[in-house]
Amino acid sequence: MKRCMLIVNPTAGKERASRYVGRLKTQLETMYEDVELRQTEKRGDATQWAYEAAIADYDCVFCMGGDGTLNETINGLAQAKRHIHFGFVPLGTVNDVARALQIPLHPEEAIAMLKTAKTANVDIGKANDRYFVNTIAAGNLPEAVGNVSIEQKTRLGSLAYMLTGMKALQFQKVYEFTIESDRGTAVYRSPLIAAMLTNSMGGFRNFAPQAKVNDGKLWLAIFNPFNILDLLKVIPEILAGAPISSDIMSLITIEHARLTLAEGQHLNSNMDGDAGPAFPLNLTVIPSFLTVYVPNYADL
Repeated sequence: MKRCMLIVNPTAGKERASRYVGRLKTQLETMYEDVELRQTEKRGDATQWAYEAAIADYDCVFCMGGDGTLNETINGLAQAKRHIHFGFVPLGTVNDVARALQIPLHPEEAIAMLKTAKTANVDIGKANDRYFVNTIAAGNLPEAVGNVSIEQKTRLGSLAYMLTGMKALQFQKVYEFTIESDRGTAVYRSPLIAAMLTNSMGGFRNFAPQAKVNDGKLWLAIFNPFNILDLLKVIPEILAGAPISSDIMSLITIEHARLTLAEGQHLNSNMDGDAGPAFPLNLTVIPSFLTVYVPNYADL
């Protein structure tokens, strides 16, 4: 019997999951003989259930929610170290992974595309003992954004991130990062650093436009020190999709790296939109770990 576990976050997307979960389950029942539905109640549920499904020889795990739910589910599959089919319907605020995989952002369209979907191999990343599928970032801005509560996301949507981010910029700090990688060792003074697996970060595709979901690389962006005036100047360029100038950031590709901070500095990371591990960070890419349902027209 072909079995699928469907994990749903009922609070994602301003609590819209209840509108679509029935349609998704019905569609999955045309693809799998048995579909087990579970709805998360607390942090960690998706990770535990995805792990259980993988070690119990389920054929597929699906999830419906935002980037945080997606990250939890991927962590469960990665911990089980078993390759099974995976799929998701985006309901979050930003949905970077869905953008990179060309999955429709509207839930009805994402469910409909499963009728003719194909699968694609997708890289994941590992930071210390946790896994990510899109981005891990560090600095005052991502640390603040990672602390946005579920209640704030539900009430304010993307505005919650904007308000939190603008407040964090008033207290921006510059950190001294030492990066030891397969490219050598270098020291950078930066307020913000981000390692990306895809070409979408914060809904924008111009930070690492050449990144592919299965290129076996981490794209490491190191931002130069900036203030609010600098940011106001560059925002129109970012919104227009213009290439990011080297005056703003440096971009390198790596397969593995160790990131440390200068003595006396402390910082947590933001992983796929939620709070991530603290420094030091040991980063590596795990090539083509996921086999993901994507649109049959997706050019990845």
